Amino acid sequence: MDLGKIDKKSIEGLFSDKLGKKRKNVLQGPAFGVDTGIIRLTEEKCLVLSSDPASFIPALGAKESAWLTVILTANDIATSGFMPEYAQFVLNLSNTINEADLREYWNYIHHFCSEIGISIIGGHTGFDDIGNSTLAGGVTMFAMGATNDVKSAAFARPNQDLILTKSAAISSASILAKSFPHYVQENLGERIHKALVDSFSQTSILREVQVLKEKPETFSGVSAMHDVTEGGVLGAIFELCEASKVGVNIEIDKILIGKEQKELCQLFNIPPLRCVGAGSLLIACEKEESPAILNKFHAHHISASIIGTTTELENGKRIIHGNKKEIELKYWDKDPYWEAFFNAFQKGLK
Repeated sequence: MDLGKIDKKSIEGLFSDKLGKKRKNVLQGPAFGVDTGIIRLTEEKCLVLSSDPASFIPALGAKESAWLTVILTANDIATSGFMPEYAQFVLNLSNTINEADLREYWNYIHHFCSEIGISIIGGHTGFDDIGNSTLAGGVTMFAMGATNDVKSAAFARPNQDLILTKSAAISSASILAKSFPHYVQENLGERIHKALVDSFSQTSILREVQVLKEKPETFSGVSAMHDVTEGGVLGAIFELCEASKVGVNIEIDKILIGKEQKELCQLFNIPPLRCVGAGSLLIACEKEESPAILNKFHAHHISASIIGTTTELENGKRIIHGNKKEIELKYWDKDPYWEAFFNAFQKGLK
């Protein structure tokens, strides 16, 4: 099997009609491109859940690995419009990790959960002979909120604006810079390396969601949100549109790519719009709310831009506009970040 998330075709072939008992209170079940499950508890209240891998990446260290373990699942929950409240951690760790490593890793998981406001309510911990894998188990988080207010990547509608925050390739560029510091410094210089390392803290979308919620009447105009993870910005757009069964017209020149992220991606020969970009939030909203949303973000020094418009899905096509031509938006089953990371690791880059 290829590295990274399982591809769209395999998801549909393996899981689409094999989801256990059907229950009427499941408002949103598993689907391609969907970040969260939603269960109706009462007419007024729902439960939102999301799961993601836990990570322990020796090249990053315990603190940064703990941050990724917590924030990537927290980001998914936040796309519902609610903040994560509870979590369970299943840690399946390499037997190369010693007790001191585990203690430091868990202390940081506790610290980040405490900062965000997440109560840890259970899980499982064990060790196995899994070699140099950076995967360390899994995380499930939960949140509760008003059923009428919940968002999902599957709730976008035609004729809405698509807004993207921050830059493409935030997390992939930062992780590569932190994992191979000497190589990046030698080729891009210390200033760019430091900027990329510092951008690691931007891999959270919680602040964006909190800013949006400051003005409830504006936030009510947001129908769908999606965290940019594997597949990058273009992958996230495809996933949101596929989940919502809408088309899209993308203005590719409007997608923000930071100078540092662009240079790092050129160094590792990966396309910035196609590689994992946790920390960037994709929003589908009513057009009349776009100016207020952009103003809110800019007032809080969060870069954001309108990058396209959802449409009725005609002939199953979704269009990218740029460089005076139009091309169809396709889904890539492989995220180039993974190959770049492991190639650099195998080459012994430092």
